[in-house]
Amino acid sequence: MRRKFKSNLLFACLCLLIIFITAFGFGTSKLYQYLNKFSRGSSAVKPVKVEDDGQPVNILLMGVDIGDGSSGSDIHKRTDTIMLVNYKYSENKVNIISVPRDTLIQINGKNEKINAAHVLGGVPWVIDSVEKLLDVKINYYGKVNYAGFRSFIDAIGGVEVDIDRDMDYDDEAQNLHIHFNKGENVQLDGKKAEEFFRWRKNNDGTGFALGDLDRIENQHMLIKSVFKKITSASIIPKIPKILEILPEYIETNMDGSDILKYGPALINMTPENMQIRTIKGDLQTVNGVSYFIYDEGKNNDIAALIN
Repeated sequence: MRRKFKSNLLFACLCLLIIFITAFGFGTSKLYQYLNKFSRGSSAVKPVKVEDDGQPVNILLMGVDIGDGSSGSDIHKRTDTIMLVNYKYSENKVNIISVPRDTLIQINGKNEKINAAHVLGGVPWVIDSVEKLLDVKINYYGKVNYAGFRSFIDAIGGVEVDIDRDMDYDDEAQNLHIHFNKGENVQLDGKKAEEFFRWRKNNDGTGFALGDLDRIENQHMLIKSVFKKITSASIIPKIPKILEILPEYIETNMDGSDILKYGPALINMTPENMQIRTIKGDLQTVNGVSYFIYDEGKNNDIAALIN
């Protein structure tokens, strides 16, 4: 299903970053010094430069959850959000492809959900899994964690959303408590925004009929509110704080020149030149575990978009 001008939090952060840098008129040396703070990605993942601007650029975006709380390192955490940004530089078009976290993949001959790839092998395994699934070559990656999510939402002054269903969920192990009432218009701070972003079901088992697929659409709605907020005049006095916190929570293997090349074009993208899709497939239970099964035959349109 086509969606207009929606994305995930990391994409919003990177776009916002370019806007702020332009607005503040950074000098060249200071600009590169700041941008290179983000270039602290995994040494095992080298960027694949695109020399021919006629070739698409594929950027894998990952949002990691809080893991089991036993370590501060992102290596032990699941990718709660996975999106492929397929950017056609010469055509000025971008396609954003969401991959449900419950997607079935094979790791070392065993069935796994794709969100486990980061736990088992870090960024390289996530990239490898998406490359095999979608038959693409990943050029760059970017990653943000939920601590960054909360800090970013707080820094922009929160976001406003309409609650379209009752949300009542508690997970003591993760200290996660989600309580919203249908019909409310709520101003979400960072903590509440994370709760809204992560909700899938209630304590009584009711919730999204399609699980993670519906949850992705809920995330898109929140990000639409984020874009609305960051493009309003109210964001101007908050810019210094946002510039301060972004490098702490975002990592990428793009260097300053890469960000400057692709960033400005991406933020000027119009809805007409952007498509957002979620890969198609079926929900199935395999050996007692529920998975999203990618169906290659149902994704010919997506394959045509990104190749």
